[in-house]
Amino acid sequence: MLSRLAPLPLVVVLAMLTACSEPEPAPAFDEGMTVVAIGDSIMVGAEDHLTDLVDRIEIDAEVGRPFGDGIDAVERRLSAGTAPDVLVVGLGTNAGTNTEAIDELVTAADGAGRILFVNVRVPRTWEATTNTALADAASRYDNVEIVDWYRASSERGDLFRTDGYHPNEVGSELWANLIVAGIKGTGG
Repeated sequence: MLSRLAPLPLVVVLAMLTACSEPEPAPAFDEGMTVVAIGDSIMVGAEDHLTDLVDRIEIDAEVGRPFGDGIDAVERRLSAGTAPDVLVVGLGTNAGTNTEAIDELVTAADGAGRILFVNVRVPRTWEATTNTALADAASRYDNVEIVDWYRASSERGDLFRTDGYHPNEVGSELWANLIVAGIKGTGG
């Protein structure tokens, strides 16, 4: 039966693949909840997208920030005011993390309604152990969820700069949209 079908022109096939692989942009987020985001250079690159999509988001992101410095940032943020409804954590690109550090961050974020950890895609030895530790935390804590950047960016070299892990403009937009979906509870 397949031999009877006329082949589709390459342009049509490419358009179909593009339409299937690019997510619809998340609608603007404005539900009155407080959102704080702590991250590294990946979040720095997506900051404009996040601020466009999430009203009143407070972003604390630094290039080269290791996970341990993110714990300090969470402690500073939460000691300075009310715990947010949602805490987004985009760390682990720089030297990864482990269960103990994740537990320390979750303890520091006491009072936050939900904690969304964005897992990592970084071609380094710590990628798998970091993502495993983050997934384990989501199974151990009721208020911890994973935004699955690793899965969403799988086989998508077109989302990255030449280093293979810093998202380009399209990748940063997808990264931000995944976070918004996680905040809304519609996936991530």
